[in-house]
Amino acid sequence: MLKHMTIIIAISVAGALAGCATGPTVTSETVIVAGVGPVTVEQMNVEIVDVDPDSRIVRVRQGRNTWPVDVPEVFGDLMNINAGDRVQIRRVEGAVVGVRPARRGAQAGIVYSETTTGPSFQNLPEKFVVRTLTLTAKFENFDPATRIVNYEGPLGPRTHTVVDPAIQTALKRMKRGDMVQLTFAEGFHFQKY
Repeated sequence: MLKHMTIIIAISVAGALAGCATGPTVTSETVIVAGVGPVTVEQMNVEIVDVDPDSRIVRVRQGRNTWPVDVPEVFGDLMNINAGDRVQIRRVEGAVVGVRPARRGAQAGIVYSETTTGPSFQNLPEKFVVRTLTLTAKFENFDPATRIVNYEGPLGPRTHTVVDPAIQTALKRMKRGDMVQLTFAEGFHFQKY
């Protein structure tokens, strides 16, 4: 189980970082998740290029694109991950599960928490691991009619549909330009092939 957790988290972080690079091929499908609604499941195939257990860095590649992944210690050692391993990554875009004003002077950033098993993605296909992500971003606006929040985070401008009425109410009180912390639950799955 620890082996699978380590690889899942390493690859899920790789998937998140891949969004920063230009060129990786990502396919997607939409599934309906109980309590969340339609969500996008992104899929990416990568190869493990190099593993440095001492510095906890895993380098992954897709085509000519490579990028490093820093794996937190909570997920164990990296001895079961080898160069040449091919992995299919599936990532479910997060559901907004919390919002609050950021502390004064906060900069845009992303913080991942330990793996969770919350009810956010109860009926996902296959075996997904769920974790939380707190994103510090500049609030742009929230449209109550469409339930879409617009914000600018470390990866640029983004939009997200908000389902929870309490979070919608909190977003209505935010002002354009406010720094906010949005907490998401995200789901990940991998499969060696």
